[in-house]
Amino acid sequence: MALGLVGAGLVFIFFKSIIRVGVLNQRYQDPLAFWVGRGVLQLFRFRIAVLPGGKGRRNEIMTWYWPCCMIALVATWFCQVMLGFAMLNLALRAEPNFTASLIASGSALSTLGFATPGHLTGEFLAIIEGAIGLFIVVYLFTFLPGFQQLIHDRGARVEWIYARTGPDPAGVEILHWFYRNGRAADLDGLWEDWEIFFRDLAHARSFLSILCIVRPLAPDQSWVCAFGAFLDALALASSTIDKPSEGSRLCFEFGVKAVQNTHAAMRGTPISPKRNPDLMHVRRQEYDAACERLAAVGVPLAHDREQAWQRFIQAHMSYEEEIAWLASAISDPRPYWPMPAESK
Repeated sequence: MALGLVGAGLVFIFFKSIIRVGVLNQRYQDPLAFWVGRGVLQLFRFRIAVLPGGKGRRNEIMTWYWPCCMIALVATWFCQVMLGFAMLNLALRAEPNFTASLIASGSALSTLGFATPGHLTGEFLAIIEGAIGLFIVVYLFTFLPGFQQLIHDRGARVEWIYARTGPDPAGVEILHWFYRNGRAADLDGLWEDWEIFFRDLAHARSFLSILCIVRPLAPDQSWVCAFGAFLDALALASSTIDKPSEGSRLCFEFGVKAVQNTHAAMRGTPISPKRNPDLMHVRRQEYDAACERLAAVGVPLAHDREQAWQRFIQAHMSYEEEIAWLASAISDPRPYWPMPAESK
């Protein structure tokens, strides 16, 4: 009886996991997917740190993380269901021993049917398990393309930022590029487009811990650094530019939510909502240098610089610690802020 309950429990955990990942993805983070992803990550870290040539090829090696993680998760689901039904076969005496039960379970789950139990109860369980095996295959063909599209969309946006800022993404450089090239009128459309992306990213909660570690299309680029720079641009646009648009505010809110959800999905260090503003990573000199750089290309800045600085502090403090933690967790750089002597 106890063996049957354990087996049914394993099957129940499988269904709960796959439903969380594929159906309730917008609301729940799945613990099984998280720990499988974390286990694969530890193996990759071991490969990089211990085996010869690992550190020099870190980015190249990490490009394999996503497919390996998905294979490991599907294999975990498969083994979990196979073991659960093997226990049910044994508990219901559909097979005489555990080895025969495990083989019968694998036969049904793989839909090969080479070892179907002769017992009526075992045949009934084989039908259910075969349906689960088909369900896993269908799931792979329907869910994975959408998630891969999210990876490619994120990678394309990271490349878009690097193309406009150079190798050191900075929020001020994004705004500077638009005003320098006479594209200021395009900013409202940009904020709206990124708002939709950030909204989708914020909702991909079950896989955010895996997505966080997946390298962009160009492995030498950092999505944390790029998105942190984009949030810096939004923080400047909503606090420092004269008469900021409502679109920049909405885009900023969803961008912060996406970063906070990613930090939570990675089980990041708890961050106090009442942090000391004096400890903010961006110093006043760096902020003033950014303002001077923007003013030089005709960006209309708020008249009250002190009030704008206070608004910027409030905006920047809402995401800077999460960005710093994520960058440290995956060994990526943080967004760049030019010092006064470095401003052009």
